[in-house]
Amino acid sequence: MSLSTLEAYDLVRFAEAIDSRLAAADELLAGRPGLEREKEWLSTAIQIVRSERAPAPALLEKVRDLPELEEVREEFAFNLQNLWVDSLEKLHAGITFCASSRSPVIEALFPHLKFPQLRRASREAIQEFAAGYERRLKSSYVSRILARDDFSFVRPVLDQVATAYSTWQACFAPVQLPHEQAAPLRAELIALGKKLDIALRQARCLAEAALAPIPDAFENSGLAAKPRKRAARGLPFIDPAEMGVTEASASESEATEAVPLETDSAEPSAAELAELAALSGTAPSEPEPPVAPEAPPEPPPAPQAASAPEPPPAPEPTSTPPAAEPAKAPSKRGRKKNDPKSTSESA
Repeated sequence: MSLSTLEAYDLVRFAEAIDSRLAAADELLAGRPGLEREKEWLSTAIQIVRSERAPAPALLEKVRDLPELEEVREEFAFNLQNLWVDSLEKLHAGITFCASSRSPVIEALFPHLKFPQLRRASREAIQEFAAGYERRLKSSYVSRILARDDFSFVRPVLDQVATAYSTWQACFAPVQLPHEQAAPLRAELIALGKKLDIALRQARCLAEAALAPIPDAFENSGLAAKPRKRAARGLPFIDPAEMGVTEASASESEATEAVPLETDSAEPSAAELAELAALSGTAPSEPEPPVAPEAPPEPPPAPQAASAPEPPPAPEPTSTPPAAEPAKAPSKRGRKKNDPKSTSESA
């Protein structure tokens, strides 16, 4: 079987997942009465995988600088990244124990308290968070508080944080392995990959036979899976924009050393508050001189509204003689029935 260095590495990492799945299947069988023969088969499968992958952790530490494994360099650093976050959480817990969970120094040192997101953050987001943490750690207020005697046992944890971060960064330092060193490491990794490929196939067959009496147990155990082809580079990291850990770039005034204040108050002074606000990006570090606003240009005069044309004068009414009233017919009231009609009416 021909394997590349990257394929051998993937088999080593896949064997870790199969080991944990075999352990889960062993717990499933342990709770079933009987099935002694099946339990023995599964125990043999676990022994095969664990014996073959025993040299894997030490070998992975040695081969991480191989040039063909550059695209999985972030996977090597993943465990170290978790150790660094562990040290940050330990520092936060120590300050909380010394002061309280509402102490101003916690807000000054950890304005964005999102440790779970840091465990899966990208390399760029980690570096940006660490740079902001270092700036806040060197601020006058945080330095003054952590220098007090009641915070003395926090100082070793500060060293642990710095050491863990340096070790994590070392995973990304370019290392040029000479051929006489890279060749035997490459051959050792490929040889281990071939052994694990056979061991995984044997363990899969034994596990399928052992779980056969339990319906769908083998299918649901994940032991039938095979190493996936690498489709992307590195780990699937969260957008730095969802973390909320974006730090403002340090201004020129932040590079100068702050003068310690002669006070023992646990509350930050006005100058320390201004410094912390500048470090967290909520206010500018140096106020800009006010600039006199330019006089706005005078607006052009509004055009006068066109006067509406005057209506023509109404013609003077001409005096017309009153119309003659029509002649009224003579009233017939009071005429007796026996009176003869007038000649005009008879005509």
